[in-house]
Amino acid sequence: MKIECDGRLVAATAVAAPVAAVMGFTRYAKQYLVAPEDAEGPYPGDELLTDEGASTTTMAIEIDAPPEKVWPLINQLGQDKAGFYSFSLFERAVHFLIHNTYTPQARWQDTTTGDWCFYGQQGIGHEIVLHEPGKHIVGLSDSRKPPTQDGAIAWIPAGMSDFAWTWGFFLEPLPGDRTRFVTRSTAWGVIVNKLQAGIVAGLMWGWSSGVMQTRMLQVIKACAEDRWFLKI
Repeated sequence: MKIECDGRLVAATAVAAPVAAVMGFTRYAKQYLVAPEDAEGPYPGDELLTDEGASTTTMAIEIDAPPEKVWPLINQLGQDKAGFYSFSLFERAVHFLIHNTYTPQARWQDTTTGDWCFYGQQGIGHEIVLHEPGKHIVGLSDSRKPPTQDGAIAWIPAGMSDFAWTWGFFLEPLPGDRTRFVTRSTAWGVIVNKLQAGIVAGLMWGWSSGVMQTRMLQVIKACAEDRWFLKI
């Protein structure tokens, strides 16, 4: 009886642990979400992807530093530049060779429209289509308009025939030399296999993206505020 009970306990623990982890990360990913009814706008780039069925997510964090301290950090985003200030362990687990740099680097400050921001060495990323120094950067990837930059690809998740998204970064000055840092992304796709599309896009674009962006917001805040933080 004791062995049987212990076996059930081990089985229950094996199931409960990953469920608890997923729930914990889900709560974590929602920390800085802005409800659609509370999202201010329009933002630059909202007009780039207006297809029926497109979904927009807005996140925001307040930073105790002026925009000019935050700007160099977002201006050097990219797999081949400063990384994305997120969980390096997760990035390497999915074979994205990203090495985060936590201080502004002059060699990466020449970002401009037309550049391709690589998410990983595979070529996935977005083209920078709007770039106003000190204010905002907006990227776009659209499989209907294949990129022309060397090594760049427009990612299409399994179960879809077309896929597009925008990813914008916005700096809003606040009183007292503070900044509201906003990220805003819109995704759209043509689904041909609901199960495949739901699994791949749901995990890659939805859940994991929320976790990684939350970490990015926290780390950029810490960098701009010159605070110590855990680099993992």
